[in-house]
Amino acid sequence: MESNLGYYAETYEENRADFRVLTGKIKGHWPAAELSHFQVEAGEEDLTIDLIRALPLSNKKRLIFLSTGLHGIEGFVGAAIIKLFVREYLHQLNAEDTGLYLVHAINPWGMKHRRRVNENNVDLNRNFICEQESGVQKLNQAYDRAHSFLNPQEPLKTAGNPFYYLKLLNLILCLGPANFKEAVLYGQYRYPRGLYYGGSGFERSTTILSSLFQEAVSSCERFLLIDMHSGYGPRYQMTIVNSIHEKRASADLQASFDYPLVAKTDPDEFYQMQGDMVDYLYRIMESQFPGKYFYATGFEFGTFGSSFGAVIKSLKAMIHENRLSQHGASSRKVAEKVRHNFCELFFPAEERWREKALQDARRAFTGILKAEKFID
Repeated sequence: MESNLGYYAETYEENRADFRVLTGKIKGHWPAAELSHFQVEAGEEDLTIDLIRALPLSNKKRLIFLSTGLHGIEGFVGAAIIKLFVREYLHQLNAEDTGLYLVHAINPWGMKHRRRVNENNVDLNRNFICEQESGVQKLNQAYDRAHSFLNPQEPLKTAGNPFYYLKLLNLILCLGPANFKEAVLYGQYRYPRGLYYGGSGFERSTTILSSLFQEAVSSCERFLLIDMHSGYGPRYQMTIVNSIHEKRASADLQASFDYPLVAKTDPDEFYQMQGDMVDYLYRIMESQFPGKYFYATGFEFGTFGSSFGAVIKSLKAMIHENRLSQHGASSRKVAEKVRHNFCELFFPAEERWREKALQDARRAFTGILKAEKFID
């Protein structure tokens, strides 16, 4: 049997090849399972969103939708979790009344190039804006005030500026901690080259996923979605992150799933954002599929940690990586240091971290699948 660490692969191409191979294993349970490819980037690069679709054999009762790579570089952890799910949980599912939609690399360009955003610098998890909201997007005024700090308009000269933390502290004091957090994480739609840019309309990946949601939800009575992320939260403890629209309390789900850390995307428990994919699904369900049972959530594998210092370190890695991508760096050494720190923020190399991520995924899968009546 493959070792735990064998679930991880180091390139987009390796992970995509591994994902496509999973089709054969899934066909052993769902003979009609099919592999589809959606081309995303029209350039010379071979970049695809890959889907394995396996519908229930007889009774279309339940469907599990697992997705990875919404934030490209986060897809490396997500791809490992998909492999774990297929190889360790497939035999527990009833193929007669349960189906699967498995999606690899919603943002393949970002995954290949180890960036969080897509080829247009769009944060896809700020891009799922419902049509009725598109003309009334909330202006992120706090971001406007922080823009010059978050997005310096010149090449990066050093990865260790000693004045960075003084400038940051001054900004937090000026804005206030709550406004600063909103400025950074909520999403913005005015600065196309800036951090957390949500785009000016649906990106191709967003259109594809929106269509797949409609198709998948229409094909079953009971729907479960789990989307994979990394970077935010305690270093050795994955968080089950629910939409702010989820009616059940986090404490109740924590008990129901027998899982130690469950949170909602509100300022008190996690953080709030605009254009979130899972929030978008909740709105679709409410408006187009009222009364249909579903649960949608995210797995967030923390990396640097949740302390104030760790959050600041994470932000610094984000600012420097975007600055490097937009304006370059003064030397190769600086560029390599920035890329290394950015990779560690979303795909840590430490074996202990990778092992714990798999352990947490197993516990969360077991708890959710049992509580949501997908396995016994």
